[in-house]
Amino acid sequence: MHFTIRVEWRRQDGTTATEELVTQNQDACKSAGDVGLPLAEAKRIVAWLQAIVVNEQLEQYCETARRCPACGEYRPMKDNRQRRFYTVLGKLTVKAPRFEGCRACKDQPCVSPVSELLRDRVSPELRYLQAKFAAQLPYRQAADLLRELLPASGGLNHATTRNRTLAVGRSLDRELCREIEHPQVPAEPAMEMVVGIDGAFVKAITSGIRQKQSLEILTGRVESTPRGGHAFAVVRNLEDGQAKQRVQAILRRCGRGPDTKVRILSDGEDGLRGVVGWFGKRCEHRLDWFHISRRIDSIGQQLLYLPESPVYGWRLAFHSKNLHRIKWQLWNHGVEMADWEMKTFRTGLAEDAWDSPKLLQRFQSVELKLDELRSYLYANESAVRGYAKAFRQQKRVSTAHVESTVNQLINWRMCKKQQMRWSKLGAHCLLQVKTAAINGQLQPFIATHSIAIAA
Repeated sequence: MHFTIRVEWRRQDGTTATEELVTQNQDACKSAGDVGLPLAEAKRIVAWLQAIVVNEQLEQYCETARRCPACGEYRPMKDNRQRRFYTVLGKLTVKAPRFEGCRACKDQPCVSPVSELLRDRVSPELRYLQAKFAAQLPYRQAADLLRELLPASGGLNHATTRNRTLAVGRSLDRELCREIEHPQVPAEPAMEMVVGIDGAFVKAITSGIRQKQSLEILTGRVESTPRGGHAFAVVRNLEDGQAKQRVQAILRRCGRGPDTKVRILSDGEDGLRGVVGWFGKRCEHRLDWFHISRRIDSIGQQLLYLPESPVYGWRLAFHSKNLHRIKWQLWNHGVEMADWEMKTFRTGLAEDAWDSPKLLQRFQSVELKLDELRSYLYANESAVRGYAKAFRQQKRVSTAHVESTVNQLINWRMCKKQQMRWSKLGAHCLLQVKTAAINGQLQPFIATHSIAIAA
């Protein structure tokens, strides 16, 4: 079979043009691999089509821009240069004519319409794909994947992919810093807001003995009733020291106003609560039930290692029942009622230890964890309350959704799945790209913002 592919287009003045792209001979099918166009051939065809469309568009654009905006006269041609333009469907070399100032107006400067239009020399679509894939995969893997699927677009090596991705991250961060410098009150403040916040660590690049071995990252999710969830992540020890201001600017973007009632869910660290910022009585802190439950479950794990005896099963069930009562009291009432159950639990351990004096260390390890739990709860006594009522009202009582966000943002890309070391700026910029992608804001941002060239 013989295929001929031609392109025909009609210009604004009514004239038509035709160009033959390719002539393809297809032999008879002998296997599944012979069906359809090969990927390499399809890439070439699409790249040729892209070149025709782009050159025709830019020629029409330059023809329009050649007229003086003041008097409408044609401006003289100064020279005709070339510019490279990287697109998803191929790397193009386009004409970029320059025009002198209008001789009638005498004060118009020399202009290059193509250079002004293609300021970044990278199409937003290609930049978006590079940033999106690099946010999910290592830079080399992202570059390899794009080279496998796209025509020869140029700039698809791992270094350029990294630079373009971090350039997007820097632009996103600059937008956030402008919000810090010029805070704006949201037009429609949210009535209520739930902020789940947690910390995570990634390995840092070290060049000296005294430098820190890891970077702390503040990550979390903001939820307001009409707006849904919004993930965020900020490197805590940035050079400018504005991690707290960045988080508060993100909350304002999500609808936080002076009268917004904010409920903070955290593991009890004072620094995490302070990052969100307190606005008097409109801010409430609740200790994360996920961390409480995990500590109690850890005590339950220790019970399995108590000494063997003829009544081991009965004693294990007895201690587990007392431990469950502690959890039930915390869920329904608070620390004071749970403290009574802790004393009952401790008494049962003492009676059990009396029969096994040689293995007293096993009971002491359980008591040590119980003391840690008690200290942890009393240090956050005012925040350990109202779980049952909030759960019945279908409100958040745990940061389990934040742990999922940590996996999405950090574990799968920056530490556990991909063992790497990061600089502060590199980690922060990549996190801005990842959060924008998760929140569905990456593509609109790249499409509407000019980003400095980073090749």
